[in-house]
Amino acid sequence: MLNVAVVGSGKSINNHLDAWSRIQNTNVVAVVQLETLENEQVPEEYNHKIVEHVSEIKSLDVDVVDLCIPIKKRLDIIRQLCREGLHIICETPLASTREEASVIIEECAEKNVHLYVGNTLRFSPEYVDARNQVFNGNIGKPGVIRLSSGTSHPGGQIDIFTGLGIPDFDWLTWTFGDVERVMAKHVKRERLDGSPIEYALVSLRMKDNTFVHIELSWARAKKETSFELTGDKGMLTHNSKDSYPINVQLSASYDEFEFEENILAKTVLQRQLEYVAAWVETKNKPVVAADEPLKAIQIAEAARKSANTGQPVSLKEGAFL
Repeated sequence: MLNVAVVGSGKSINNHLDAWSRIQNTNVVAVVQLETLENEQVPEEYNHKIVEHVSEIKSLDVDVVDLCIPIKKRLDIIRQLCREGLHIICETPLASTREEASVIIEECAEKNVHLYVGNTLRFSPEYVDARNQVFNGNIGKPGVIRLSSGTSHPGGQIDIFTGLGIPDFDWLTWTFGDVERVMAKHVKRERLDGSPIEYALVSLRMKDNTFVHIELSWARAKKETSFELTGDKGMLTHNSKDSYPINVQLSASYDEFEFEENILAKTVLQRQLEYVAAWVETKNKPVVAADEPLKAIQIAEAARKSANTGQPVSLKEGAFL
């Protein structure tokens, strides 16, 4: 049995509690609410498991701590858990800056704390299958890649490249390798009612000379994503607004692939947490290499710098040139 403590606030904590309740051989032994709102109470069955402070988790039999907290609060809480030697699950982005993320990763390594930085795109059926198609050579040599992600504006101080772009940057490097150069444009406006909207366009050149265009929008009514992956043998497309979320167009003859029917019976978050739980129980080691979260943050920082200066930013061996 895997014992889990969930630390969070708002709707996220309830989403995570629901996901853990559906995973076999796991048990939520503690819940820490950092903020309590009247309309966002945890389910009644967890009331007897609520503890007031993160420091109280150490006295319990906890295998891993699941953090679903705002990015601005992560550094201090992760460092506190790290000092206690507690293994950690955290959603991407790990931190606001590459410097903060590096500190977290180094301290976890020093304390032998296993840190998993999640990204639901790595568990979304469309994106998982697209990566498999790329790795199997079904689109041939990649040429031009287009990604798009949009949702309503979240408010707060986080920038669009970090708050919205990092999951796409992470999936991109996971699928196509490292980025060589970044160019970005950013527009921020207010509607007539005073609500903010933002739009960014990021152009990347990969080290294998693949070109990538990423559209980021904080002006949509709801979450929307899409991709268009083009190679010299064909194209793979996805648009979350379509009835059929994945469409394959290949120039050569190709037998249609079949989706795993059981994938869609689970939420993406549940699939991610199941994966982590299995590794914690059987492998007892980190499931994401330490440098992977840093790559996405580095791209976000380069995009922000490019948007501010109007100039391209080169990436080499983890540093800006």
